[in-house]
Amino acid sequence: MSKQNLTPEMFEIVGTTLQDQEKISRPSLTFWKDAWVRLKKNKGALVGLVMVTLIILLAIFAPMVSPYDYKEQDPTLKTQYLPPKIPVLENVSWLPFDGEMADITGATDENGDPVMIDYYAETGEEDYHYFGTDEFGRDIWTRVWYGARISIAIGILAALIDFCIGVAYGGISGYFGGKVDIIMQRFSEILIGIPFLVIVILMMLVLGPGFWSIVFAMVVTGWIGMSRIVRGQFLKLKNQEYVMAATTLGASSSRIILKHLLPNSLGPLIISIMFTIPSAIFFESFLSFIGLGIPAPQASLGSLVSDALPVLFIYPYMLIIPAIILSVLILSFNLIADGLRDAIDPKMRK
Repeated sequence: MSKQNLTPEMFEIVGTTLQDQEKISRPSLTFWKDAWVRLKKNKGALVGLVMVTLIILLAIFAPMVSPYDYKEQDPTLKTQYLPPKIPVLENVSWLPFDGEMADITGATDENGDPVMIDYYAETGEEDYHYFGTDEFGRDIWTRVWYGARISIAIGILAALIDFCIGVAYGGISGYFGGKVDIIMQRFSEILIGIPFLVIVILMMLVLGPGFWSIVFAMVVTGWIGMSRIVRGQFLKLKNQEYVMAATTLGASSSRIILKHLLPNSLGPLIISIMFTIPSAIFFESFLSFIGLGIPAPQASLGSLVSDALPVLFIYPYMLIIPAIILSVLILSFNLIADGLRDAIDPKMRK
């Protein structure tokens, strides 16, 4: 029997070793990086994010670069009710941006078509009003984006104040529990038992219309929903092992709440904030629409719609433009909130 020469190559391990199996093949993702990856896969959320960013940029910069002031009136009323006119687009015949409108008297030509009048030529107005003008000759482009700025600011500010009050109130109630929880929850139940619209209207009548009055009126009971979410999260998390370990090591209640419970509750809170912002924007627009919101000559999207309602069938652009912007803004925030819910909530993951 012949001897076989043994070489080291014959004893090489086929496949992967135990050490290779334990190596991480790709960088690990944190919770928020994983949520961002999932959010980017949601096309609706990305569209909403782009639209919100665009509207916010226009709301900030459009009134600043516009040659017209949002409250500047034409004393001669020469520029009253001018239709929209936009450079370049005015040459596209099928778009309503050429500064022409049908005669409001309903006159028709020999073919039965409505008579179109170039209002800019009749008034001698040479400048462009992208969204037209209102009954006082004020530029609607400037007023719309100024109003969007106020509506967005009120919505975001009200949501942030609701977050701060709700986290503090719900966190204390959920963490300490017992009699503290019972007393605090009975108080919030009494407060939420009063119709929200009644509270807001009374606050607006007492404080008068204005930016801060609207914010304060919306915050009176708006924080209760946020506090209940925080309370539920704290009740679920306060008996976890890492909280018990921190308590055993002598951590104070404030440290446990701020360093352990609150960071692990941020997911549902962020989702709640994103749903609160469009609700606040809509409610501010509603208050302005019924005359309890932003006072004249300031503007919000709701007040612009209210001002245009009496002349809807004569000058429809005055209502359609702010209504579209308000609808797109609210829809975009809701799309972002839905995308965040799908990305953050583990139960929504497929």
